[in-house]
Amino acid sequence: MPEHRDPYERSAEFIDILIAPWWRANAAAVAGAVRAAAGPEGPVVDAGAGSGHGTRLLLGEIPDAEVLAVEPSLALRSVLLARAADPDWGGGRVTVSGADLLSARLPERIGGLLAMNVLGHFPADRRAELWALLAERLAPQRGAVVNLAPPYTPAAVPRTPMSEAAVGRRTYRGWGEARPGAGDSVLWRMAYRVEEDGEEASSVDVEYEWHVLAPDGLRDEAARYGLEARPTGPEEAALFLLHRSGEGPGRP
Repeated sequence: MPEHRDPYERSAEFIDILIAPWWRANAAAVAGAVRAAAGPEGPVVDAGAGSGHGTRLLLGEIPDAEVLAVEPSLALRSVLLARAADPDWGGGRVTVSGADLLSARLPERIGGLLAMNVLGHFPADRRAELWALLAERLAPQRGAVVNLAPPYTPAAVPRTPMSEAAVGRRTYRGWGEARPGAGDSVLWRMAYRVEEDGEEASSVDVEYEWHVLAPDGLRDEAARYGLEARPTGPEEAALFLLHRSGEGPGRP
């Protein structure tokens, strides 16, 4: 197992509140895909669960399923675990794993998999391991829901505001910019600023590698493992359902 390097070690306090607008914008599309892909035939895996936005969606959309939330980042997992331990939030249905997805203790059969804003953490060889895992362990008629994030090729992205949130007297803001990295990657530079009464109270800048993947590349990679990847939901969401070829998810 490769040593896990946590790209969120210094920025974790901002992730939950600043990714919330993405979830509000895309929750309906993700929920529709989850209903088509996942079921209670085994635990449904939330891969790269972060602080739990996707886990909460799975709990609501698949009410009879157990959820296995996998998150290797200690800081993000601390928030996730606190939520999962709340009986009013998870109802005892969530198990939290701190392992990397490809080394996590997964059951022989899973009822589906959700991986939002995750694939870029996997270089091509590790994505191949993921497709092989899905082909082997997905329950019949079940699938995975993944998304792709631009850029789809190693291209520069100018500094762009990402999100902001007000909490009490403070406002939290995030910006992102990227430059081409080695091979299939871009290097994202994220800037986070905390303001109070119009003045900067603190700031954090972080940089991490992200492996890009285009829709055609996703389809080609999945096909090598007997999986079909098809788009679902609005185009801007860049959501894909993956299932065994000839075995559309949700069919009896």
